[in-house]
Amino acid sequence: MNNGIAVALVHAAHRVEARVEEALAGVGLSNAKFEALSVLVAQDRPISLSELAEKLTCVRSNITQLVDRLEADGLVKRIDDPADRRAVRAEVTRLGRERHAAGAKLVNAVLQAVAKELAAVDPKVLKRALDAVQ
Repeated sequence: MNNGIAVALVHAAHRVEARVEEALAGVGLSNAKFEALSVLVAQDRPISLSELAEKLTCVRSNITQLVDRLEADGLVKRIDDPADRRAVRAEVTRLGRERHAAGAKLVNAVLQAVAKELAAVDPKVLKRALDAVQ
């Protein structure tokens, strides 16, 4: 792969990410908030901040700040861990589930639009090319 193709790939990824961020802003979410809510909704149970950090491949201090923002927005609440008095768990609220569902529709719309833009490219060839990037 020459440098021009690699640079184009990075720029395309940034443009898609910016489109997702812009769409999510319409429901008061950032991509980071949406991803955290996605994990909490998928788990369907309160999880420790350490577990959330692991699932998001993020350091614990960043998760603490992210959960602070989600909690301030009423999307997540902290609850005590019954097994460890020193630990805390994050639980998605009803509003968090609603906002996540609205965000998921917007993200899917962006991804559908991107797929439509790439429709002229053989999807198997594109997938193999993207999977080759390690």
